[in-house]
Amino acid sequence: MVYLEKPKLQACALCHNNDKLELSHIVPKFAIRYLKETSIGQLRSINNPNSTIQDGEKRYLLCGECEDRFSEYEKKFADNIFHPYFKQKRRAFYYDQWLHYFITSVCWRHLYLDLLDFVQNGVIGLDALECLIGSEQIMRDYLLGKRAEIGNIEHHIFFFEDIDSISDELKGFQPHVSIHRSICGYTVANEEKKTYFTFTNMMGILLFTLYHKGKDEIWENTQIINGVGSIEAKDQRITSVCMQEITRIMENTEHSQKQLSDRQQEKIKQRLQKASSQIEQYPIWDDFQKDREL
Repeated sequence: MVYLEKPKLQACALCHNNDKLELSHIVPKFAIRYLKETSIGQLRSINNPNSTIQDGEKRYLLCGECEDRFSEYEKKFADNIFHPYFKQKRRAFYYDQWLHYFITSVCWRHLYLDLLDFVQNGVIGLDALECLIGSEQIMRDYLLGKRAEIGNIEHHIFFFEDIDSISDELKGFQPHVSIHRSICGYTVANEEKKTYFTFTNMMGILLFTLYHKGKDEIWENTQIINGVGSIEAKDQRITSVCMQEITRIMENTEHSQKQLSDRQQEKIKQRLQKASSQIEQYPIWDDFQKDREL
């Protein structure tokens, strides 16, 4: 779904200066552009699958200076990880502080907007709310260069690679298609487990920012440090309530497909037939095949 609001002079969410705000993508534009480029048909909103969309979620959020500040790091991520991962099949990456900054900028956008909803509607408890408000302030100061680190907040990347097996109840949810053909992000407060985090999916590159981590969680070969490091799309292991969001994406995708009208199903069928001679060139074809083999 695309959110459009009338532009006006108001405070930038990041620097708080009064200025004309830019219409900012919440999930970076390069990911949405690549999803469109590799899709057979038009993009559809998971909340309203009978309507097509042209772009991802956008808000009047940042002034031009802060928008440019984020753009520099988005380009580094796109050039050094996102496109090499998808187009060149690279699975090992070196990075420095730019990656930590990039993840902070993405999760901060989700957290800032989600906090507006949490505060207005009172959907989470006071302890979780205080943790998230404090984390937003810490990350905002870091993004503005007012501090050099983000305390105990952790960033992680998990690459959703091919899976060999899955529980019987999830086989029908098409995990490869659901995760690799979707883009989303939001903040979760699991108050039972005391794990508060922001989750972003960019076609199977999953970003997790942990503001508070509950007990008995395992994160292996996923953490991004604030400095020079490396990350590989192999031997990664996560035992955490955070991984419930992968199941949630699959369930939402299944529900969305069931909401398609007969007319829209026919349109999709026609597009597939039209592309049939070249369908094996589309990434979704490989994902369909992998899901059938589970």
